[in-house]
Amino acid sequence: MEQKWLITIVLMGLMLQATQTIAAPSLKPLPAFVKVCHRDSPDLNTCARESFESLKPRLMNGIPELFIPPMEPLTVPEIKMDQDSGAIFLHSTYRNVKITGMSRHKLNDLKIDPSQLKFMVSMTFPKLHLDSQYNMKGKIMMMPLLGDGQCFVDLTNLTMYTEMFGEEYTKDGAIFLKIKDIKVKYELQSVHMQLDNLFNGDKALGQRMNDFINENWKSLAEEVRPLMTNVLVDILRASVDKLFKAFSYDQLLPKMKI
Repeated sequence: MEQKWLITIVLMGLMLQATQTIAAPSLKPLPAFVKVCHRDSPDLNTCARESFESLKPRLMNGIPELFIPPMEPLTVPEIKMDQDSGAIFLHSTYRNVKITGMSRHKLNDLKIDPSQLKFMVSMTFPKLHLDSQYNMKGKIMMMPLLGDGQCFVDLTNLTMYTEMFGEEYTKDGAIFLKIKDIKVKYELQSVHMQLDNLFNGDKALGQRMNDFINENWKSLAEEVRPLMTNVLVDILRASVDKLFKAFSYDQLLPKMKI
């Protein structure tokens, strides 16, 4: 189940950066529908939140200009996850992952500190539904786990907290940003997961394992939290760097004209 949470974080990071844009004449222009925010404005954070919210109606179909894919559903071809420490020893692959509910998020907070090149965003996803084809083999709390079939997951009130720190560099006479550090935290109210065709189709044994996972999801989530955090950081870095490489700092957060 935790494997799916990283997908929501990827989109959160992309949307955060998409709120801070304006065109520069010598570079590829930014979309006209993006609300401009200035890094030296006293109302920067208010502007950034308004800009973020203005993009929400476009998320259903995606915003390719800002590297944001369609979100209803969000489709991921494949996710691989391996955990071999603590109470979980598991190798799993999820294919054709479809996630619904991403566009119905709530923005809790969004702050930008240009002096530190720091970007902070907090978002809550009230309900997410995921389905995919899965393949897994391993052990959970010393119990064998083997399956290959359909996977369904329902997440309730998933809240993400992300802090990103950038640094400047110069390219072709313009100042660009790149990610120096990312910190990710998440909270979740509840999870319900269904793995079909566990143990070669043994329905009784499979149902017992599904019941065990759902009854113990909190402790299982804590077991994989360090691994999940590292994976989320890597994916966020790769995603946000696409936007930072495409547009200069003065496009993303221009100064006010004097």
